[in-house]
Amino acid sequence: MKKLIPILFCTFLAAGCYEEIIIPVEEKEPVLVMNAQMRTIDEDHTVYLSVSHLSKVDPLSGASVQIYVNGSLVKTAVEDTEEGIRKGVPYRFTYHFKPGDEVRVEARKEPFFATSTVRIPEKAGVMSVDTSSVRVSDMDAILDYIQVKARFKDLPGETWYAVDHRMVDKWEFLDEEGNPVPEYTFHYEYYGYIDTDYDPVICEGTGSAGGDLASLLSAENYYRCFSDEPIADQEYALRVMMSPSMFYLERYPYIPYLPEDVPYDTLLKMRIRVTRQYYFWLKTLDFSQYHYLKAMNNLETFGTDVSFLVEPTTLPSNVEGGLGFVGIEAVASKMYATTVREFGPMDPVVYY
Repeated sequence: MKKLIPILFCTFLAAGCYEEIIIPVEEKEPVLVMNAQMRTIDEDHTVYLSVSHLSKVDPLSGASVQIYVNGSLVKTAVEDTEEGIRKGVPYRFTYHFKPGDEVRVEARKEPFFATSTVRIPEKAGVMSVDTSSVRVSDMDAILDYIQVKARFKDLPGETWYAVDHRMVDKWEFLDEEGNPVPEYTFHYEYYGYIDTDYDPVICEGTGSAGGDLASLLSAENYYRCFSDEPIADQEYALRVMMSPSMFYLERYPYIPYLPEDVPYDTLLKMRIRVTRQYYFWLKTLDFSQYHYLKAMNNLETFGTDVSFLVEPTTLPSNVEGGLGFVGIEAVASKMYATTVREFGPMDPVVYY
């Protein structure tokens, strides 16, 4: 026992000694960064450009951005000089992509040139969407949800998906006879928050569907993407949860993003009809985008976590001659519910 004490002491002494290692950092050549997340359901698209240096990222103005579809030049994107540059300088264009298209995006400004090629996957159809009120036990809490089940048929072969939700409001201001005034009709689109942790396929065995331990240790599926491996070539009903508040129009409505030239005093004296439509989105991804979104999940969940249990996250890139990622999703959209409510001129209205 007496011999053991000096040995342990020497071990602790050795552990307490260290040599400082200086890692040389060389200035690297700047690299063009190109990012774009596009969808077949949209016609307006944006490509963001910036330049990455060793210790900073600068926006890139004055570049030429061209879009080729199936080998032919179809659009030249136009730089937006009014929008902020948090994601880089936005370059906008209008085009309707179709599943099966091969899309190449080229960005050039001397001395930079980068290109990315994407083949849009096929679109999976949503056959039906059903809703029901449910109560779910989560840890020690009982939660009220609206359960949305969307049935679809998996595409042949290995496929990757993501789910999303949209709500579209139509605001109509009515004249004395109850007819809508066209110049006072506005549309607004919202992202509807959905909880996918209760579907074992969407959360891929993590989250609430994998039990309390999996929920604590796994990365949250921010982008709600998943593989078809458990349901290959089968029909399946995806299960997502939504807050009941999304299905009720507020007693005191507000009008978001009202144009500046609209006469508020006039609108306050008019009746309002609000129509809200609910859409379930099933998005088909190619593997590179699925891999990219999974890496983004890990980065956003564990990116600042210093732990021996967490592996470093490397973001994939499909940009040749630069960095970044260009993705195009094939979207199947299914409207499954509509809510309508009218408000009288005496009802309070808050303008933002």
